[in-house]
Amino acid sequence: MAAITSGRDDFDSISEGCFLILPQAQRTATQSKSKIGQKRKRTARKIQGKVARRHVDEQQYIPYQGFEQLFNNEETVECMKLRKNAYEEAWKQTQTIINDILFDMNRTALDKIASFVETSQNSASQGLVHLPFHEIPTALVFAGINTPDHNAQFKQIANKLSENNNNNFVALLQSKDCNNLKSMMKVMIEQFLSIEIESMESSNQVKQQQEKGEHEMDEDNEDDNDEGLTSSVGNFGDTMFEINTNTKLKRASKLPPYDMQILEAWYRHVNQRQTKNKRQEPNLVVVLEDLESFEANMLRDFITICSEYRLRIPIVFIMGIATSTDILHQSLTKATIGLLRIEKFWLEQSDVWFNRVLETVFIDSVHTLKFGARPYKFLLDHFYLYDFSMGRATASLKYALMHHYYGNPLSIFTPLLNKSKQEIQDTLKEWYNTQIINEHHTTHLRMLSSFRMHVDAIADHDPQQALRLLDDDDSEFLMTDALVDFIQGLKRYQHEFQYGIELIRALQSQFTNNIGMRKSKRMLLLAALESVKTGLSNSEIILWPTSLVRKLDPIGLDQLVKRIHPIVERFGYSLPDDWNGRLQTLLGADEAYQRKMEKKLAGMVLPDEERRSTETAKKVQIESMDHLKHVGTDKTKIAIEIADWISETL
Repeated sequence: MAAITSGRDDFDSISEGCFLILPQAQRTATQSKSKIGQKRKRTARKIQGKVARRHVDEQQYIPYQGFEQLFNNEETVECMKLRKNAYEEAWKQTQTIINDILFDMNRTALDKIASFVETSQNSASQGLVHLPFHEIPTALVFAGINTPDHNAQFKQIANKLSENNNNNFVALLQSKDCNNLKSMMKVMIEQFLSIEIESMESSNQVKQQQEKGEHEMDEDNEDDNDEGLTSSVGNFGDTMFEINTNTKLKRASKLPPYDMQILEAWYRHVNQRQTKNKRQEPNLVVVLEDLESFEANMLRDFITICSEYRLRIPIVFIMGIATSTDILHQSLTKATIGLLRIEKFWLEQSDVWFNRVLETVFIDSVHTLKFGARPYKFLLDHFYLYDFSMGRATASLKYALMHHYYGNPLSIFTPLLNKSKQEIQDTLKEWYNTQIINEHHTTHLRMLSSFRMHVDAIADHDPQQALRLLDDDDSEFLMTDALVDFIQGLKRYQHEFQYGIELIRALQSQFTNNIGMRKSKRMLLLAALESVKTGLSNSEIILWPTSLVRKLDPIGLDQLVKRIHPIVERFGYSLPDDWNGRLQTLLGADEAYQRKMEKKLAGMVLPDEERRSTETAKKVQIESMDHLKHVGTDKTKIAIEIADWISETL
């Protein structure tokens, strides 16, 4: 009987099966094809990602640095460009003020550090006893606890030491770039060699300009970098030097990038060129910006290695310390500290920098942006209560400038503070005729609270002027004539405000015993901003010293007048002419009367045993009372006049 088979497979096992095993060659080919396919997919994804990122970058391009046309896009493009240019100029001016103050503040310390570095080799060679180890000249720079600002301060030190008249190469090391000893050595060596590369590139450009037209450079020289260095040109200071090798290097050096032999060979080459040009051997200055943040063991090994190369490489350390010298004893062993020849230097603290910036920007300068009470108090609190960071304060100033120029359409008038009255008027007429300023600016100007206060103030005694300022048909008068007076008024106000601050400071310095009376300029500015409606004339800052002026003797009054006289003249004002003469008369009368009384008292008969006064004593007493009444009356009069003048001026 024939077997009957069904079309269904009776094999239902889930643990057994049949597997196809290909030959080795075919299996290898299949795997390689699979890998190629995967690589192609990954490459395609990478290309797509790059294209997408490039597309995003192209979309992120913002014209005019984010400045937009205001008034619902009805502002002209020219007006928007004026705001953009005004912002760039204002920020550049503010940045220059901050950097100049930092440089001027630390000028003495920078000069001392530069002198220390320049004389480090001579000082080391003048020792009478040769030590068994090699000391490294080390400058400990105390920069204060404001660690966010140390970067700017030590960059300034590096720039000072890298000037053309100084034979120094500088490497600036930060703890974030030095995770271990190898990376620390590598970063230092790369920075020194990159200085040479930069000078080589600049020298090549100079040489190409000088020899232009004589010969053409070989375009294949760019490929020589892969095979080896055939020729290079560099300069140091004002000296040009050239390196030529006759053979090409077939392979790169086997020395690792953190090996000090690379630095030694590089320095030997530089020193040879310096010797030919009769220049002093250059110093290699290593600046450790934040010493407290470096790992202790790594720092000890780094100092030990540099000490071993001290005779062949004149290394000089500059270490930035935020706290005290205790950090050296905590991080380094006595043996390591013995390898350092230490000298201490102090930079100005950040609060001094901050105060001088505030005084220059907000008080001494007429053309810079001013703050109201709330943003100014925020600036003070954020600095003194949080981080003592000038970097954060600078960022706040920049944000304030951006807020003013990006969103305020009237900010185009701020640069006019730098111009004279005639230049302001000509500029405004040109803008009005070319429609750079339009009716939207007029409306925005009239919405200011200060404008409304001005109109209310002149409405009673000059109603026609107030009406012209509010008349829409006469907007040209507001934007070309009245606005000139407004801008000039701002300049006068700032001038008088600075004058008042200086007078208050002079008045407070007269009473040195009253410590609570003395306030810094930044606090006087804050008090003035907070009392903008009532003014300082009714505050204790003015009333207290003014009341003390009325009690001064002639000598104190004379000192006060001499103290405020140069301030008054510097701001173009004058004191009453008779004050000086009257004070000198009082002082002279006191001296003459004192000599006269001494002469009379020398021949006066003393009281008898019963303590009865003689006729001569009675006569002297009567004359003394008359003199005191006369002098007291004159002294009181002039003291009251000076006090009243101070109250009226302030």
